[in-house]
This record gives sequence, C-alpha cells and structure tokens, in this order.
Amino acid sequence: MKLQSIPTALAPASLRSRMFRAAGWLVGGNISSQALRLLSNLILTRLLVPEAFGLVAAVNTLYFALVMFSDLGVWQSVVKSERGLQPAFLGTAWTVQLLRGVLLCAVVLLIAAGFHLSAGSGYFQMGTVYADARLPPMIAVFGLCALLQGLESMKLACAQRALQVSYLTRLEVASQVLATVVTVGLALATHSVWSLLAGTLVATATKTILSHWYLPGKTSRPCWDASCAREIVGFGKWIFVSSVIGFLAAHGEKLILGASLSTASFGIFSIASTLLLAIMGVYGSLNAHVIFSALSESLRTDSQTAARVYTRVQQLADVFLGVMAGGIFMSGHWAVQWFYDPRYQQAGWMFQWLGLGMLAVRHQVVEQLMFAKGQPVWVSASNALRALSLLVLVPAGYAWGGEQGAIAAVVLSQFVSWPVALWFKYRNGLLTWPSERVWLPALGLGMLAGWALDAALSALFK
Repeated sequence: MKLQSIPTALAPASLRSRMFRAAGWLVGGNISSQALRLLSNLILTRLLVPEAFGLVAAVNTLYFALVMFSDLGVWQSVVKSERGLQPAFLGTAWTVQLLRGVLLCAVVLLIAAGFHLSAGSGYFQMGTVYADARLPPMIAVFGLCALLQGLESMKLACAQRALQVSYLTRLEVASQVLATVVTVGLALATHSVWSLLAGTLVATATKTILSHWYLPGKTSRPCWDASCAREIVGFGKWIFVSSVIGFLAAHGEKLILGASLSTASFGIFSIASTLLLAIMGVYGSLNAHVIFSALSESLRTDSQTAARVYTRVQQLADVFLGVMAGGIFMSGHWAVQWFYDPRYQQAGWMFQWLGLGMLAVRHQVVEQLMFAKGQPVWVSASNALRALSLLVLVPAGYAWGGEQGAIAAVVLSQFVSWPVALWFKYRNGLLTWPSERVWLPALGLGMLAGWALDAALSALFK
C-alpha cells in the first residue's frame, strides 16, 4: 500500500489533539525501546565484563561530543522555518548535513590516532579508560557512523515538523530491534566488546536506509541556495554554541571521570546511567519531537497561545519528573539489586543519586521555547553555568570523596542553571504560579512512594 505524503498545510485536527496523538506514539515507542534496551543490557552484562561497558561508554561519550560540537541545528531549522518544506530549503539542509558528516568522519579518525599516540607515550594514567589500548580502534569505527548519519533523509525533519511521530517511532524501534539481535548474537558467539560496536553500526545503517525507503514524502536532492544556507547557518551558529556547551553541561562528568576511574568502575557508572536513560529517554523524545514542534507552531499563531501551551506542558513535565526523581532517590537501588549480578551492585547508589537530578531538567521545556522563539543564546547561558559547575565541582568532589563525592557533584551541578530559566520566564511573562506549583508536591509524592516501596521490599526480603 502506497504511503501518503506528509501534508504541507496544517491538518484539520487541533494542535492539542495532534500533540497528544504524537505523545502517545512517542511514549509507547519509547517504553518499547527502553524495555528492549534494558533487556539487552541485562543479557549483555551476563556475557561481557564491566570493562566492556566502560570502553563503549567512553567511545559513545567522545563521539557524542563531536556530534554536538558540529551541530548546526539542521533539523531545528526545517521545523522552525516558514519555508522549511520548500525543496530548495530541504536540499540545502541536506547538503549541509552531508558536508558535516564527511568532516565529522575525518575528525573521528584524527582523534583515534591521537589517542593511540597519547596512550603509547604514557600521557594518560595507567589503568584508566583513556589508557586502554582497545579504545583508539573502537573510536575509529565511529567514523563510519558519522558518514551514515550524514546520509539520513530530510524526511526525518519533515516528519518531526508535521508531528508525524508514528513514522519516526516505528523507524526507531525497527532499527533498535535489528541492532539488539545482532549485538546479543555476536556477544553469545564471541563474548567480545566489539559486539556492542557492531550493534551500533547496524542501528545507524538501518535508520539511514529506512529514512529514505520507509518515510513518506518526496526525496530531497542535495542543492545549494544561498539565502537558505544563510538562514540555516544563521540559526545554526547559536545551535552550535549551545550544543557545545550543552554537551559539556550534560556529559562533561563522563569526560572528566574517564581520565580518573578504572575501566571497570567507569563501566559500572555507565550501567547506572543506562538505567536512568531508560526513564529519561521517554521525556527526552517528547521534548525533542513533540514539545519543540508544538511550541514552534503555537508561536506561529500568537504569543498567548504559546504561553498557554507552555504552561500546560510544563505542568505535565513536572509531574513526571518530580514523581520519578523522588521515587528513584528513595528506592532506586532495588532495580540494580534485582536485575544485576554482584559485579554491578555499586551502580545502585549511583542510580539513586543520579535519579534525583531528573528534577533539574524540568526547565528543558522552557529551553525548547527559547529555541522556538529564535533565542538560543539563553540556552547557551544556561548550559554554560552547568558546564562550568561540572568542570569545577566534579574534580573537587572526586578529590574530596572519591566516586561518592563526584556523583554528588554531578547532581548538584544540574541545578545551578535554574536562575537563568527563571529570569527568562520572568522577562517573557511566563513565571506564573500555575507553571511553578506542581514540581515540589510531585517530588514529595515521589519520595513518599519510594520510601514506602523501600520499606515494603526491605521487610519482604529481610
């Protein structure tokens, strides 16, 4: 059956109904995706040693840093721009994306060579992740991922703009299912860390192929329109600055800890991060695919509509984040105790403390509004505070209290940017009682529920 093209005009359905329909697909897809990722993780921890997860976590962090450091906001430009669906704009956007992929591949290979030379000369402390001889060739493999991502179709951005989330969800889940089968199969056969990298390559290639073959709409052809390029780069320069600082704010602790922790300890930390990602993945996808698109569309209507949409979305986000943060902080260690063998039990307390930091990301909603209003400099300022606090607090925390001090510093640093978000909301008339009244009661409710669950389980398994 032939798929219909994504409409260029607004569908008759209201923004509210399309938001909830898109959110339903995303929540369902993410629950399936995160459940699959968690199941795969539980199987792989029994087939591979902690060092394997430490190495892959380091490679992923370094590659993600490069991706963020080269981000020009191509997708966001397509979603935000009034002419985002014009063939010239889409073709130019794809050209920019292709050039970025080629450049990113070259940089990845140079960094792999740099790590090889540095490790051989004793630049990194022996026993740490960065001194592991297996790291450079693993980094080099991600150069192919960069090329594959550069080839992704602009249909992905068009689907996000039109809130056609059902297509995106099916594509993501299909890619992950195939990658999981390959990863687990190779791990069973080889017990090698390379099985994890093979799965990543399969997922990336599958997503790229399906973005051209499965998604509806006309295929864009690479081209170059000067006015479109100026708009993309003009908006993208702020996305670039925000992405660089944003990466340091969200993942700077991994770069720091990679030079301090052993490969095994870093692997255990990655397990705690994986558990948190299983929950945060739902919120992150909603934020990127639904909230940004909905706020952008509401702003194209009028500012009062945008304010109403923002307030409602913020309330819903606060309920989810507050309850989950409180519950994980009080009882999150049980997840590790139940599902992982004794080699990974130290991930339990890490998961509890990292879970508390979920509350800090409540202002990512207003950050999407900053992007939608074309004011990403505010996001850059917010992320700069978080990044600076990580660079100062995490080394200080590690020196003072070892792993425990470092994790506490990671959590604390996530809250230091709240004043920027509050000031932006005040300047734009968004700092209202309805938008701020939910998060604290939600946190209290989550902590109470988590305490009750912890007490019940402690009594049951005493």
